[in-house]
Amino acid sequence: MRKVDIVFLYEHAARELDVACAISAILQQKYGLSVEIIQWPVGFLNALYNLQPRLVVLPFCYTEKSYPKLLAAWRKSIFFNMTWEQLFYSGNRTAKTPRGEFAVHHVIHHAWSQSYASFLQQQGIPENHIYLNGQPAYKLYDEPYRRYFASRTDLAKRYGLNSECRWLFFPENYNWAFYTQATIDQFIRNGQSPDDIQAMQEYCKKSLRETVLWCVEIVRSDKVEVILRPRPSTSLTEFQEVVSQCIPSIPAGLHILNDESVRDWVLASDVVVSSYSTSLLEAAIAGKPVYILEPYPTPSSLKMQWHEYLPHLETRQQFMKSCLENTQEKAGAILEKWTREQMMASEDAIGRLAEILSHLLGREASVPTVPSWRASIPDVELRKRVIMWTLSQRLRAILGWHKMTKVPAEYVNDYLESDVIKTRIRRWNDVLFGVPPNGVGSA
Repeated sequence: MRKVDIVFLYEHAARELDVACAISAILQQKYGLSVEIIQWPVGFLNALYNLQPRLVVLPFCYTEKSYPKLLAAWRKSIFFNMTWEQLFYSGNRTAKTPRGEFAVHHVIHHAWSQSYASFLQQQGIPENHIYLNGQPAYKLYDEPYRRYFASRTDLAKRYGLNSECRWLFFPENYNWAFYTQATIDQFIRNGQSPDDIQAMQEYCKKSLRETVLWCVEIVRSDKVEVILRPRPSTSLTEFQEVVSQCIPSIPAGLHILNDESVRDWVLASDVVVSSYSTSLLEAAIAGKPVYILEPYPTPSSLKMQWHEYLPHLETRQQFMKSCLENTQEKAGAILEKWTREQMMASEDAIGRLAEILSHLLGREASVPTVPSWRASIPDVELRKRVIMWTLSQRLRAILGWHKMTKVPAEYVNDYLESDVIKTRIRRWNDVLFGVPPNGVGSA
């Protein structure tokens, strides 16, 4: 088993991998630390008995049930929670609140805002295990990080877009229209209101249909190219099936793509429109005209404070006018100011995050105690299942059966092979340091 300083787990490549690769480049070049970047949960199974990390970066951590198999193998590591979702609406706050002995007492938590740091303290998490640092992905829109992303010219060539037209980027986030019944049932078990869930589902289904129809109409003007991007956890096939129920065929000028990152498209586009997606915060940071599309009144369970800082497009006419006209009005300027003040506590959240991880490994900062088996997996029946699973995986490793032969369909967009991740890290090294990486990889 190979020892490594840090295993960096990511869940959604589109949301998290740019930050993970940039931080990995800094950790290796500036601090001399070894890093492995692994997709959770697919890549983790392959790495389980090959690596022994000193520190594990988690994409989220709400309860010990989030990672029972990981805790069985890497329980003695330091755990650092990136917490990639921190902007809540009432419809998801309960499910995404850290709770239980492991999440509260044995994990270090990363906070984007003072508001979220205070929220964590209210859950009983010690103040010295909370790092107020800011949203690292927002820093990707500033120098030098923004140099990493594809240019408008490159994107036009790759996807057959007319660079002379206005580009409208619509990062879709009608998530409640796509959740399975099993997921809905789990939300209800976690304390979500069934009435709120029903209202959110109905709103998202109706709004998605209207969005597709409005996008079809605007591309008929021949003045706009629309890039409609499904949310990371919705497959392209699944999204296209829903679109096909709204329109008989996809017209030229409407591009349904999940290739490239949100950052590539935000930086290259002329205007960004979405529902309640936090991608609008990123577009505001990038200085783009930004709008919320609201064809139907938004349920109170989906509303967030920052929505009030953006213009809302409630009619088809408002949508057409705002997206077609070359206006100097900087829609989103108020949101940009709010986001930089509230969600970017550090001047460089990416560089500081690398520094924090280095200090934790060097024991220059407070580190939680190692959780007991009982704290890691308090549910006795779950503990028994995990023990049996662990024994079976050890046997599979001995027999050479542990290698993954096929990526599950739901993770195809997120799981990247080792060579692809290493190529990304090489690009980040070139952008940030002008040198190739040394000793940074992925499992």
